[in-house]
Amino acid sequence: MAKVTQEQSELTKQIIVNAAAESFLEKGFTNTTIRHIITKTGLSAGAFNGHFKTKEDVLYELVGFVLDWQFAVSEKLVAGRTDDKILLYAAETVLQLYIVEMGENLRDVYYNAYSLPKTSDLIQRTVTEKVEAMFREELPQLESKDFYLLEIATGGIMRGFMIVPCNIWFSMDIKVEAFLKNTLRLYYVPDEKIREAIAFVKTIDFKQAARETVDGIFRFLEKQRESLQEI
Repeated sequence: MAKVTQEQSELTKQIIVNAAAESFLEKGFTNTTIRHIITKTGLSAGAFNGHFKTKEDVLYELVGFVLDWQFAVSEKLVAGRTDDKILLYAAETVLQLYIVEMGENLRDVYYNAYSLPKTSDLIQRTVTEKVEAMFREELPQLESKDFYLLEIATGGIMRGFMIVPCNIWFSMDIKVEAFLKNTLRLYYVPDEKIREAIAFVKTIDFKQAARETVDGIFRFLEKQRESLQEI
């Protein structure tokens, strides 16, 4: 039996991740089965099981990548506008709220990412590191464990706001304003600064940014897969 090279293994893994990402967008996380992902890849069940055991394992692979991508997009959105890290935090979180509002399948994916044990732990650890860097100068008295507890709290708020879709009583403007007021207060941000953050995010076209973020993620994954195929 021919030995599988590292490149071939990475290509197989990337094919699975790409297929899963497409399936989650098409059907949502809940309605996507492992069998559906395997069928979409054209690979065997053994090939899938060689890299992932569950759907959550695949989602875990995607979550870290998507979080980094969202923060990178947010940094580009505020570049040239401000170097205020609190406003960057506002931009990144609002971008995520807009992404979720693009469709119920995306809402389902994010809901599960914030709910399942492995993926929620990854989110908490990743975001803790990022928000500590953002708020460290403003909150020098806090330790890493304190930022971790704050992320658990603000992550719970994010999960709650993501679950409820916008409606005639709960517009996107209301959702964004309420979210920022509740989360920024947990980070001891003064009301005046919170009002500044709310006004700041209104200057950015997050609806367009959300579409470009999702499209960019899929283009990158596809290019990564194509690059591996060329090796």
